[in-house]
Amino acid sequence: MTFYVTKECIQLGLRAGAIVFRDLRIAPAGPELRAEIDREIQAVRSRFASPAAVRSCPEVAAFQELHRCVGVSSRKEQSSIERLFLLALKRGELPAINNLVDAYNLVSLRTCCSLGAHDLDAIALPVSLCLLTGQESFTPLGETTPATVVPGEYGYVDAANRLLCRLDVRQADFSKVTEQTRHALLIVEGTAEHDPQLLRRAMEDVIEVVMRYCGGTATVP
Repeated sequence: MTFYVTKECIQLGLRAGAIVFRDLRIAPAGPELRAEIDREIQAVRSRFASPAAVRSCPEVAAFQELHRCVGVSSRKEQSSIERLFLLALKRGELPAINNLVDAYNLVSLRTCCSLGAHDLDAIALPVSLCLLTGQESFTPLGETTPATVVPGEYGYVDAANRLLCRLDVRQADFSKVTEQTRHALLIVEGTAEHDPQLLRRAMEDVIEVVMRYCGGTATVP
């Protein structure tokens, strides 16, 4: 088994699937991908007139409700999709990371799903979406000091009890995708409020976009 979602997280209202990509070519995003992202940003700015409109979007509100259910302030901890929409609305651009991260951020904007990827060679399988015990190890992206893990929150944990991503908010540093990454585990996350067809479309769309811009192969475990 490569990836699974625990019964507790399904009951909480989480929905998620994973894709294994192999033989990727990770590099700065080219002009074609950045142009595609820019077009999607304009669509977001046409759709949402204000930050309040973003927060009232049903899919964004569903992530906020999940955070409240596990004791997390939605004002202090924005979901990844809320943060992307607000960046698009306020700044008119998204940060350029690399072709894989930029590709899945594009699909996030299109589908209102939360997407994230991890270097497959850095993690121990299987990965589970589960409620956290507080005993997991976690060093957030861009930091060197371990952070406290709060019991009862949800997150993605590998077989070595390392937290890969806290909620749909903050990824770990050790499994980040870099230009040295060749194989990746990409996770698509939604909620019970997301139409199942939307989640399927996000899976299909990200496979097509990643393979177009990063090469490689894709399998759904």
